[in-house]
Amino acid sequence: MKQKLFKTVEGYLPQLKALSDDIFDHPEIGFEEEYAADLLCGYLEKAGFKVERGIADLPTAFRAEYEYGTGGPVIGFLGEYDALADLGHGCGHHLQTPAAIGAALAIKDNYTDTHYKLVIYGTPAEETRGGKINMANAGCFRELDMVFSNHTGNITAGANNHVALASSVIEWTGINSHAGGSPEKGRSALDAMALCFHGLECMREHVRTGSRIHYTILEGTGAANIVHPKARARVTCRCNDKNYLEDMLRRMRKVAEGSAMMTETEVEVRHDPMFFDTVLNVALHNAVEKNAELLDVKKLVRKTEAELSNTGGGATDYGNVSYMCPGVMFNVEYGNNVVAHTPEYVALGKTEEASNYLKNCACIMAGVSYDFLTDEAFRKEVKEEYLRRLSEKGAEA
Repeated sequence: MKQKLFKTVEGYLPQLKALSDDIFDHPEIGFEEEYAADLLCGYLEKAGFKVERGIADLPTAFRAEYEYGTGGPVIGFLGEYDALADLGHGCGHHLQTPAAIGAALAIKDNYTDTHYKLVIYGTPAEETRGGKINMANAGCFRELDMVFSNHTGNITAGANNHVALASSVIEWTGINSHAGGSPEKGRSALDAMALCFHGLECMREHVRTGSRIHYTILEGTGAANIVHPKARARVTCRCNDKNYLEDMLRRMRKVAEGSAMMTETEVEVRHDPMFFDTVLNVALHNAVEKNAELLDVKKLVRKTEAELSNTGGGATDYGNVSYMCPGVMFNVEYGNNVVAHTPEYVALGKTEEASNYLKNCACIMAGVSYDFLTDEAFRKEVKEEYLRRLSEKGAEA
């Protein structure tokens, strides 16, 4: 059956490549992916999927469903399609949803032994604000018994855990004045920002190992002989536990408020939506690796649980989905060690590397889907691990 699934993927490969090439040729940044979303939805509708557009109040998000019978396991696929500003598709997002479509079509065309439902979620703006966060908050993904997230990489392997991340914009308002003639009448927002940055440096020494604090100036530079009435900064905090990240944000807010108190300025702190850390599922990672072994994948790396648990410092809105249902985020080889988010990565977008990625990625997801549909013990193992890891993080299903 798996060989039949893989051959079906290969049969669809020219269409999948045409989809990814078309998205590549029309790069759109986050929440503006109108062309890509319409293209993918149109294809799925013609392929027999029931498509809902503009879900979760996001015009470029969608949900596509195919159900065989009723009451069976529900398998989900996530697909991104946003490009990088001023660069284009330098992260392989044009390939993700076509690969998911290929896997879903392979199951749809071949498997009729039990009832099941396949759901493809189109998820915008991963590179910027994290569309999956909005979608999770709106109740998406909770219906799924398992979900796939795929991404390009230098090897084929389970993706390491990702950290939780939250960005905040801090804005100070002071009183304008002449710095030389009447400094006593001014209250400097720029001084407040400088004090906040120093406070964050002091805070940096007293956070858990692996936590990170970054900041940058958005507004505040100007002539040296004025007292600055406005200053804005962005602060980003990361750690491997979203609960601890919330405490870091509490402390960061105190630092900002303290800087305003010392300078007699006003301060406003606005938090962007939080990217959650990842809920690991080793059972699904192992299934990905076993199915990859059936394919012509040259750079397959089998990772231990300890290796998968390592966090490289990166964050993704897939983390928010992983708190909603059992899932696996994995990489498939692409790029021959070319670094993502570069012009060199963009240059790979329509090459044979892209075709191989589409084929191997879709085949892996089709194979794991077949395992999930046919092996009740595997489904139970996946769910039990998910519930245990949620409990360890102090969360509930």
